[in-house]
Amino acid sequence: MIKIIRIEILDSFQILCYFNSNERRILDLKNVLDPNNRFVNEILNPTIFRKAKVGEFGEIKWDNMGEIKELDGSLTLCEYDISPEFAYYKSAPL
Repeated sequence: MIKIIRIEILDSFQILCYFNSNERRILDLKNVLDPNNRFVNEILNPTIFRKAKVGEFGEIKWDNMGEIKELDGSLTLCEYDISPEFAYYKSAPL
């Protein structure tokens, strides 16, 4: 199973991803995420973008950037994440 083990935030909304396969790849979020998605729009804010971190499953995540609808209809904040598989296949090798 592919996992991201470390990231480095680069300029222009790029993230250098270190994978558990000993590969390094650059993920350019401006080219792979839908800018019409409201959560993506928030993540493409330079201040928020720099808060990315690696989650326990090897994903890239931003805390409290998404929301889920509870059974009672209320909204709860949750993380917004990018799976390690998506990051791997949408990134360019170094």
